[in-house]
Amino acid sequence: ELEQKVELQLKDLMLENGVFRVNIEPQALGSLGQDRVIFMVSMNRGIDVSMLSKVASGGELSRLMLGLKVIFSEIQGISTLIFDEIDSGVSGRVAFRIGEKMKEISKKAQVISIAHLPSVAAWAGNHYLTSKYDNESKTITKIEAIEGEARVEHLAIMMTGVINEETKNAARLTLEKGQSI
Repeated sequence: ELEQKVELQLKDLMLENGVFRVNIEPQALGSLGQDRVIFMVSMNRGIDVSMLSKVASGGELSRLMLGLKVIFSEIQGISTLIFDEIDSGVSGRVAFRIGEKMKEISKKAQVISIAHLPSVAAWAGNHYLTSKYDNESKTITKIEAIEGEARVEHLAIMMTGVINEETKNAARLTLEKGQSI
């Protein structure tokens, strides 16, 4: 059942040919139980299923982890999901799909995500900027909500590192796409 659910999530996250298998190997009862559980995957057509730790790229691993979190949060009734850099190793359409997927999840649970891609951040209902600075004795972390034009400007910075009319227009389009659902 888990294999089928994971494969549906992979398809939903643009890994249409993803295969997920769970190998359970009985072993002597010990402090880690009596079974060795190994996740096996193939993310591309024509590639044999192999150990997850040996074959998945960073972007594939990010999407698999997102899918697993979705499945287990539903099973366990988890009401808050925290993603730290779930957009690692992806870009373009895949990043948009990850943002869209998290927006879907947010209809059932609270989602907190640390994202570095504007195409993921644009889907958020609320956007916070986290920054750090040093004073004489320690490092201070500041978190502030950003809205309206400040959010557009921050997305522009995430996209290109600069703020000008062209980057703000691109950021507005990205934000409009993310907020359209």
